[in-house]
Amino acid sequence: MEHKSVEEFIASAALLGAHLTRQCESASTRLQQLSAALTRSIDEGQARIAASTRDTLRDSLASELPVALQGLGESTRQLQYMVERMQQAQAALEQRARWMGLKAASALLVAALAVLAGTGYVAADNVARSQQALVRLEVMQALEQVTITSCDGRPCVKLEDGLRRWHRNEHYVLVDRDPPPELQPR
Repeated sequence: MEHKSVEEFIASAALLGAHLTRQCESASTRLQQLSAALTRSIDEGQARIAASTRDTLRDSLASELPVALQGLGESTRQLQYMVERMQQAQAALEQRARWMGLKAASALLVAALAVLAGTGYVAADNVARSQQALVRLEVMQALEQVTITSCDGRPCVKLEDGLRRWHRNEHYVLVDRDPPPELQPR
């Protein structure tokens, strides 16, 4: 993978993480708004039930007590039903908020792993390059200690004593162009 591709991938992962974070923040804001609306709705429902209860009590005092008790029971059932529905809605909203948080955390984890993998790749590439540079440096240092020239149209190198020498100047060793038999292709 090329260095530029890794950088583009990391940038894309960061943008994805930022996008998911914005979505989570938006969802969180919406959940807060819905929760506030739910609270207002419950308060209004309770106020209506309280008003209905007061009206029912007045009616029962003015008329029959059994009819008033029946209305009170109906109001209580309505209140219980409304409270149950509100609790279910709140539980669903909380579940959705947890799910969105999990998705955002997962996206951030994936982005972090992508950044970590990209950094590892770049580090490995840099190690390989430094090893190549070290080999080149060693070759350059070795070449500084050697004299290379041409001896009757053949390459020759000035090396240490005891090696096969050029017959016109004993300071130079002849370089064989063919590899030894064990290194020749079969």
